[in-house]
Amino acid sequence: MSKSIGQATTDIIDEAITFFRANVFFKNFDIQSPADKLLIYLTFYINVALKRLEGCRTLAEGTKAVINLGLEDVPVPGESGFPFPGLFPLPGSQQEAELLRNYLKQIREETSGRLLSVAYRHNGTPNKWWLAFAKRKFINTIAL
Repeated sequence: MSKSIGQATTDIIDEAITFFRANVFFKNFDIQSPADKLLIYLTFYINVALKRLEGCRTLAEGTKAVINLGLEDVPVPGESGFPFPGLFPLPGSQQEAELLRNYLKQIREETSGRLLSVAYRHNGTPNKWWLAFAKRKFINTIAL
C-alpha cells in the first residue's frame, strides 16, 4: 500500500516488516488479493531470516548470515521446499518459473537488507525486541 505523492512511500516489504511481529501470531489469513499472498510469503521469509540471525551477535555476523541465506536456491510453487503449496498458482512454463524465482530472490534480498536495519541497533548490536521473534513458528510452518 503506497502513500500519496509528497509523503514517504510504504511498499509491501515495509508493510511486511512493520506488521511482522503482529502477523507472526496468526494461524490463518483471509486472503483477499495477490498482495496478501505476497505478504504471507514475506512474513514467512522474515521468520526464516530471523532464525538465521538468532545466533549472530553483531551486524557484521548478521549481514554474513543473510547474504548466505540469499545465496541459497529459491524454490517456486510446485518445487520441493516451497513453503506454501497451493498459495500461488504453478508456473505455466520453465521461463515463467525462472521469472518468478528471480522475482522472489530479488524481493528476499531487499527484505533482508531492510530487516537488518531493524534487527540490529545503530551500534551494531542485536535488537532483542526483534530477534526474540525468531523463536516463533509462522502458521505452523517450520522455517528453513
